Amino acid sequence: MKSQADLEALRRELTGRIKVLTADNVFMDNPRGPITLRALQERLKVIELIIKNVGLIDWLVNPNTDVKRTSLINQDLI
Repeated sequence: MKSQADLEALRRELTGRIKVLTADNVFMDNPRGPITLRALQERLKVIELIIKNVGLIDWLVNPNTDVKRTSLINQDLI
């Protein structure tokens, strides 16, 4: 699984790319421009969701995780 730093770097890169492409009139006038921009925005949303839920994802995919099911439902740990 990627590290927290990798996820944060991807979020920064996606945010930067979206900002640049949004300001690029030639790109936005291309018929595929808005479609591509929406796809990048969706990826950004997913990355942000993953960052917020990295403990849950670790629990799901890592059989050797230290994350316990009880800690995932404990409202004081959220």
